[in-house]
Amino acid sequence: MTKKTSIAWRIRLVLTGLISLAVCVAALLTYCVYQYMENRMIRDLIQTESSRLVKRVSRFGGNWERPFERDMGPSMFAWGESRNVQAESLPDELRGLPVGLHDLDRGESTWHVAVADAMDGRLYVVYDTVVVERQLRDFSLALLGIVAGCSLLAVLISSTVARWLITPLNLLTERLTRWVPSSGMAEIRHVNEVDRLMEVFNRVQAQVDASIADQREFSANLHHEIRTPLTVIRSDAELMIRNKMTDPDVLRPKLERIIKAVHEISQSLEGTFSLAYARFEDKAPFNMHACVEDIFQNLHLEADKAGLLFVNEVRPDHEETLNHHALMIVMRNIIRNAVLHAAPATLVIESIPHGLRFTDSGPGIEPSELPNIFERYFSNRRSDQARDEGGAPASSSRANQTGLGLAIAKRVCIIQSWNLDVASPANAGKGTSFTLCFDQGAIARAQ
Repeated sequence: MTKKTSIAWRIRLVLTGLISLAVCVAALLTYCVYQYMENRMIRDLIQTESSRLVKRVSRFGGNWERPFERDMGPSMFAWGESRNVQAESLPDELRGLPVGLHDLDRGESTWHVAVADAMDGRLYVVYDTVVVERQLRDFSLALLGIVAGCSLLAVLISSTVARWLITPLNLLTERLTRWVPSSGMAEIRHVNEVDRLMEVFNRVQAQVDASIADQREFSANLHHEIRTPLTVIRSDAELMIRNKMTDPDVLRPKLERIIKAVHEISQSLEGTFSLAYARFEDKAPFNMHACVEDIFQNLHLEADKAGLLFVNEVRPDHEETLNHHALMIVMRNIIRNAVLHAAPATLVIESIPHGLRFTDSGPGIEPSELPNIFERYFSNRRSDQARDEGGAPASSSRANQTGLGLAIAKRVCIIQSWNLDVASPANAGKGTSFTLCFDQGAIARAQ
């Protein structure tokens, strides 16, 4: 498939070609008109001079008594003779010419000759164009200079016109680009502006379609996750009202179930809010070591309760230009995942080129579960499956999970054009490692 040139380049080429062609045609017509008018002027001149000289010499009689030889000015000569009286300086090639106007090619010039009957002989008037030919060459060079100058001016004008015409397409492309993740735009390398616009438009349309499908799936899952705890709350509340329960030992389990259901609803709504407002635009340079320390301070109570030890091995001089809110959401959900599924264990966060690595010493993740680890409510499905298979009941910390944490982190990374990968086992057959890279181009170059 041939590579298309840009529309701006084609506009410049067409406009420059048209203007240059018009100037060339105008110059050619000017040259032809100039040459035609010059020849016509010379013919009129020698014809007029011939008629004037015939009248003048005819006043002295009907026969030539002596030859007529006259230099009539620059490049113009006249001779008169008869058979008996011949002009010695008359060129031989003129004597055989019939009466009328003639053009004789002399190599570097042309002789325009007017032959007329005068008395008993003939009169010859000649105009040598050697001077005129020199002027014509100078005029031709001047025309070529004008054509070259106009062509250069045409290039400048066509470039300005091309930019003016292409500006609306570029503005529309830039406007649509804001709706496409920057990593996707890095792959768009079309030179043609229309192809770039169509590519961006197709990506925006695909993103909108994917977003619509994603929201439908999310709404269905959220409906299920909220409806279930609401049903528990309603059933327990109805039982307490119907049976008029007052015994604290009977009420306590049901109230705990209600509190757990409310907590699940709260977590689901929090995840929904994070996904709904996951598009962050403001970016600034931040120190990664300080950001990790902030996360540790915010989550140390949950970590201490679950038995998770934090180790910050991020370089003190590690800085990245990104959105701070997006980074905190991603790190918070990765660390909470370690609290829920890896503890008791040790979580080490370290620097990598253009990113961070989170490695825990927990039990790890089954290889069959790795492809689905970023799906919504996957943790809940794992817990349900464990109960169906007769496994041990979930701990209190794991019972509060919603299955949205890693899905939210992955969604934010996609919007920010980051990359989030998981590997398990991480070390000595256990542990899980999450790799967060802020520059997908660096990953592509490394591969």
